[in-house]
Amino acid sequence: MSKYIKENIGKTFQELVKNARMKKAKTMLKYGNMSVETIAEQVGYPNVEHFNRLFKKEYNITPKEFRNK
Repeated sequence: MSKYIKENIGKTFQELVKNARMKKAKTMLKYGNMSVETIAEQVGYPNVEHFNRLFKKEYNITPKEFRNK
């Protein structure tokens, strides 16, 4: 199944999951009032430091900076 996804979409299954999690996190940061730690857990990252690194790598801004902008 993973091979089929990669061949037809051009991304791995893990990349698709990460993108969906990051998109959900952006929405929660923009419209919600939960802490970054809670949002990280809600989207599937129990380690907030790991979530912060991935978010910054994806959007070139930390979750906290995104929320404050």
